Amino acid sequence: MTSYFRVRLSKLTSQLEDLITTHAFECGASGVSEALQYTQPDLTYDPDLVPLKFHDVDVYFQQKPGSDFFEGVAKMSPTVQWQVFEEENKDWLAEWKKGFEPFNLVGEHWVVPSWLPSPVSPDQTLLIDPGMAFGTGTHATTKMASAFLNKVAKELVDRSELALLDVGTGTAILAMLAHRLGFGLVAGLEIDPEARRVARENIKLNNMEEIDIRDQLIEEIDDTFDVVIANIIDGVLIQLKADLIRVLNPGGHLFLTGILLEREDHFFENFIEGSGLKVIRRLEKDEWVGYWLQA
Repeated sequence: MTSYFRVRLSKLTSQLEDLITTHAFECGASGVSEALQYTQPDLTYDPDLVPLKFHDVDVYFQQKPGSDFFEGVAKMSPTVQWQVFEEENKDWLAEWKKGFEPFNLVGEHWVVPSWLPSPVSPDQTLLIDPGMAFGTGTHATTKMASAFLNKVAKELVDRSELALLDVGTGTAILAMLAHRLGFGLVAGLEIDPEARRVARENIKLNNMEEIDIRDQLIEEIDDTFDVVIANIIDGVLIQLKADLIRVLNPGGHLFLTGILLEREDHFFENFIEGSGLKVIRRLEKDEWVGYWLQA
């Protein structure tokens, strides 16, 4: 196994960081990255960087850097500190795949990595190749959404006439489960282009081309649905509240499963209270909470 070298430089000012970056590449570095610190006080996907007087920077080399690199850094600033780490090159996707095994998602339905044989029949199998997209089915929020979906499918005997929308579909695992459970129209929304590509590939793997993965934002959706799933972090759910309710048919079901337990009170006050939605069921798993609501 080949290796590379990572040099962690500490106590750099912004001005010094630019100079050292130039020096690093002159000495044969293959890359430079800043170790940023950030906060997410409202738990949306827009982190705020923490302003710092000094920064840490990682410099990457294919071979162990020579004395010219360190002597040059010392000349620029005698206060800069460094540590050298030799690390193994790995195929990180291959490493991750080693730990992804078939598992029972809900009911009779199993999630199976596309590169492994299925332990159950094809009509019980959801093939997944997640790539760089979120959603293998193992996360607590996906498990709760799957449980809600499986339960409501048993109650809605005429679901072949019903429409379902999966907001933030990721790998399309919930959309594919909905299709397998017999919903007539299934659509998925995803703002990330790579995730949309992965979702469409997974749909092809499972011969479910009827599922519509749309290149739209929820505010651009004009039609309405009988079931809406949003497995999204609670701060974003609050932002999308008006549109999530708008696209829900009267009497329709809304599954919200990205709510952190420590933020549940805030979410309840800002989304559910005064919304006119009825709480049908609440689930809690690990540090997450899910709500099944009905219009």
